[in-house]
Amino acid sequence: MIVTDRGFTLAEVLVALMVFSMAAIGLAHLVTETTAGAGHTRSLALARIEADNRLVEAVADPTVIQAGAMTGKSEQRGQKFAWVRQIELREAEGLAGVRVTVTDPATGQQLAQRETLVQVAP
Repeated sequence: MIVTDRGFTLAEVLVALMVFSMAAIGLAHLVTETTAGAGHTRSLALARIEADNRLVEAVADPTVIQAGAMTGKSEQRGQKFAWVRQIELREAEGLAGVRVTVTDPATGQQLAQRETLVQVAP
C-alpha cells in the first residue's frame, strides 16, 4: 500500500499564519507612523509659510518697523497658529532685526522661526 500525503500539517499552517500576522502588524505600524509623520511635515510647512507671511508683512510696510513685539493668531488651511514678531532697532547700522516665531497654540511647540535684517530710514 502506497500512502501519499498531500497538504500541510497543522503545525506548518500555524507557523505560516504566525509569520504572516507578524508581518501584517509591522506593516500596520509602518502605515500609522507614516501618516503621523506626514501630518507633522504638513504642519511644519504651513508654519513656515505663516512665518514668511509675517516677515514679508513687516518688510513691505515701513510703518510696522517699530521696536518691540507683536503677537497674533492666524489660520492656514484649517490649522491654527500663534505667532510672535519681534523687532529690534539697530540704529548705529541703520538696520532693524525682524524675527518671527510660529508656534502651535494647543501645545506651545515652536514650529518655525524666520529672521531678517531690514534697512530703516534715518
